[in-house]
Amino acid sequence: MSQLLSRTIDVAQHDDVYEFMFDQGITDGLPLVPPTRRRVERMLAGTRRSPSEVIGKIPPNYAPATVEKIAINAVAAGTRPDYLPVVIAAVEAAAGGRFPLHGTIASTDGISPMIIVNGPIREQIGMNWGLNALGQGNRANMTIGRALRLVLRNVGGAREGEIDQTVQGGAHKFTLTFAEHEDASPWPPLHVEHGYDRSDSVVTLLPVIGGPRLSIDEYSRTARALVGSLAMGFQRIFSPNGQIGPSMLVVSPEHADVFRRDGWSKDDIRDALMELTAIPIRDRLATDRVGGGISEPTLRRDGIGPQDLDRPMSKVSHLSHILIAVAGATAGKRTGIYPGIVRRMDPEHMETFRPVSARIDAP
Repeated sequence: MSQLLSRTIDVAQHDDVYEFMFDQGITDGLPLVPPTRRRVERMLAGTRRSPSEVIGKIPPNYAPATVEKIAINAVAAGTRPDYLPVVIAAVEAAAGGRFPLHGTIASTDGISPMIIVNGPIREQIGMNWGLNALGQGNRANMTIGRALRLVLRNVGGAREGEIDQTVQGGAHKFTLTFAEHEDASPWPPLHVEHGYDRSDSVVTLLPVIGGPRLSIDEYSRTARALVGSLAMGFQRIFSPNGQIGPSMLVVSPEHADVFRRDGWSKDDIRDALMELTAIPIRDRLATDRVGGGISEPTLRRDGIGPQDLDRPMSKVSHLSHILIAVAGATAGKRTGIYPGIVRRMDPEHMETFRPVSARIDAP
């Protein structure tokens, strides 16, 4: 084991180490596991990568996130050594230059990275893709996302009240991590859609604003009826007349079976959602009566003028902005909608708030 480079802090014998970490401002508001030298060395045994390797620079301080620094925060979050490659890949996806990390951290909306894990590592580390997959109770699901959040805080300086100006926030800012239920899905897994092999272990990050907006439809027996319910839920997110950025639909296995029986692909669902959420552009405008829509300056940036106001505009601006994954218990007809950013910027910047994937380098 190479020598650790991080500064060591000695806590006095009669001091409470947990209270000390709170006093130092390094926690997320919940107690941390003290990252002792022995624990960090044990954590580093979970990867083949050098402790000094820089995975990326984390805003707003743009401090280097080395493997060692990531391991320290992974210990603090309560992860096991075999989770570390997933945490490293999540940091790599977040800080590799394609993910809108600064915009995510600094948002007033409470944007936070959703983490989706695909491939063999899901089972190897015991992740949950079934009952309560996006809830409490599974150590891997809960601590991997927490470790990423601690890296953003303690390496990059993303602290609330400083760069983080979230108005209200939510539990998703602690962690929002799950594994896809690949065996229950009638479609290619998320990582295969993004160009990876099914045998690859991959992490995908998507900036979302909370969730889920749950669509509970226990009655639809056809894909067309079910997608109609999803479209109604989709349309009402944030403001019925506004648009949203890239968003995730987490489809339960029973809902997925409805689409399977009718032979619907993911693109069929996307096409239907684009069609069913389309309303005239004039009805998406912010007005004196409903202020939550799209502003006229935004339309002008898009090259849309008065002559275009009767054209249809969907809830999202492109098919690729609708991501679909399967997770959840095998009984229960539910689909969770995890919305992306509110449409109030030009298309070029909207395109930066897209999913980013990274291959997991497991030993």
